[in-house]
Amino acid sequence: MFVSFIALMVVIWRVSKRPRWRIRAVVYGWGACFLWSLFWALLMPMFFRGMMDSTTLAATFPDGLFAMSFLVFGWFWPAVMVGISNYRERKKREYEHV
Repeated sequence: MFVSFIALMVVIWRVSKRPRWRIRAVVYGWGACFLWSLFWALLMPMFFRGMMDSTTLAATFPDGLFAMSFLVFGWFWPAVMVGISNYRERKKREYEHV
């Protein structure tokens, strides 16, 4: 789960480097984070419902609050990634300008 989240953030970081895609990267990243959380909180436990008992499923996968928190606060991590990318680009331009 952690590795897939890092991969998602790398994709958002790469998309934010395109010209005039900073705001889109945050908005699309918000949607992607919510879909990612739905996948881990709802769909993955459904795939393993016949193979695992209910206590193992509850201990292994996050609950629905995880998905709802990404619906409300899912914009935060994409905004951080876009902010870091924008800061690095600005510093790079200032360094090349001097």
